[in-house]
Amino acid sequence: MSTSTTSSDISAGDDLVEPGSKLADDEDEYESNSWFLTTFVREAGAHAFRVHTIPETQDQLKLIVEDQLVRADLIVISGESNDESFDLITSVLSNLGEIKIVTPNLAESSKHSYGLIGPDKTPVVVLPGDPIGNYLSAELFIRPMIIKMLTGAISDRKNKKVKLSKALTSESGKVQFLRGFLNEDGQVAALAEQDSLITLSMANCLIEINEKSEKLSAGDQVNILMVN
Repeated sequence: MSTSTTSSDISAGDDLVEPGSKLADDEDEYESNSWFLTTFVREAGAHAFRVHTIPETQDQLKLIVEDQLVRADLIVISGESNDESFDLITSVLSNLGEIKIVTPNLAESSKHSYGLIGPDKTPVVVLPGDPIGNYLSAELFIRPMIIKMLTGAISDRKNKKVKLSKALTSESGKVQFLRGFLNEDGQVAALAEQDSLITLSMANCLIEINEKSEKLSAGDQVNILMVN
């Protein structure tokens, strides 16, 4: 347990462009994950440093990560899991410590890696580059790590069992955490357009749907995780 925890938040990708800059071609996209993670970590109570977006070269990434080891208690990196970015990041981190690759059984998610690197065995986690998957992993994995480091508690989020106000269907075979809204009557509904980033700011909870549930009716009880 520590009274102060520092996180370094990095986005890796040579197709990522700083907000406000011009996109060079259709393959470029504005970088948002490091901005989100920095704000997210600070809201959880830790100090956070946003590390500028960097080109995807092994030497540059290694230098950036090593530089953060001097000040960070936790390093969080966002990188695309479906292209060479993930392999590059994992390769660099593996040269600095011991890294494991996992694929959580979560809808809207993909490969993650985690481990301990550097002389002080600093924890590092690599999250998916997709913004929604990035958010869910930050909420489910990164926030509990920070709260544990700061307070020793498992989590500061409240779990509740409530009734659905509207029926919903789920992707069979994977656990889902749908962005939802808990109303004043104590009932919850999943927000429309779950593939939209707008749901991240509109939701006040995540509705947990297990991998065996395909259809749920209004009035069925579900577990929710309060996020606001």
